[in-house]
Amino acid sequence: MNIEKSWANEPDTAEHAQLAAIAREAAAAAASYLAEVGAGPVEREYKANAHDIVTIHDRACEDRIREVLLARCPEASIVGEEGGTHEGSGPVTFYVDPIDGTSNFATGNPLFGISIGVAVKGVLVGGVVNAPTLGREFWSDPSGAYLGDQRLGPNPERAFADALVLTGFPGLRDVSEGPAFAERERLALLEGAGAIRNLGSAALELCFVAAGWADATMLTRINPWDIAAGFHIVEQAGGSVRTWTCRPEGGNSPVIPPQECPAYVACASAKRYSELDSLLQSIHESRCERSPLNEGAHHE
Repeated sequence: MNIEKSWANEPDTAEHAQLAAIAREAAAAAASYLAEVGAGPVEREYKANAHDIVTIHDRACEDRIREVLLARCPEASIVGEEGGTHEGSGPVTFYVDPIDGTSNFATGNPLFGISIGVAVKGVLVGGVVNAPTLGREFWSDPSGAYLGDQRLGPNPERAFADALVLTGFPGLRDVSEGPAFAERERLALLEGAGAIRNLGSAALELCFVAAGWADATMLTRINPWDIAAGFHIVEQAGGSVRTWTCRPEGGNSPVIPPQECPAYVACASAKRYSELDSLLQSIHESRCERSPLNEGAHHE
């Protein structure tokens, strides 16, 4: 399958499905590589700090992913965690996280996934999160969201007191920006929600929400390659996503795609949890007062 067209007109549903299939093929190539590597602890390197690590396998996976994507869709842009941005001449962008949950992967923990989201002119049209050690492939295209061959959604609506929420809040930066606020809100979440868990992979947390295995997930700071695929999978399963950013909006400012916003709350159904939305709104307002530009930061 090779996308070789001028894209003079808006791509149709069949072409979006082709792009999603290309993303799945690329993720499968990386999963095959990891199967050859095998399970178990691996050597790690540090990027920004000890909480931001990378392994040789992250880079090797991204190389294999890029090879497939550019062979099938040579005009595409690629926004990758390890390899940076490849600027293509067409309107298609693939958001690539070769191993989301690297800290888990590096210790032999199976909760990690290969995440590839695909957008056309900034609008998400497909995604895949392949969790090779778990033997699970979550994916979406214009026809819906799936776990393997099983269609996902619709999911039940639960009261917040019964909800399972997946989140790493508060992270180190949340605590450093406002320790009293972070502790107060952490306790409020623990008291108000049915249960709070942290998987260590934003991509998998979004997929668990899409599958109805959790009711909501939220993070206050993230990068687009972590969430692009998961956002589309959640929405195609009938869920809802709300994002926040401090980048200027309105007037002559360009529209900011949701996957490029650094904070979000995703819910398994159309039901929103005001407790989570209000928390993110408060954090958003505080950050915007301090800085007109608030970028994401990966911390898995």
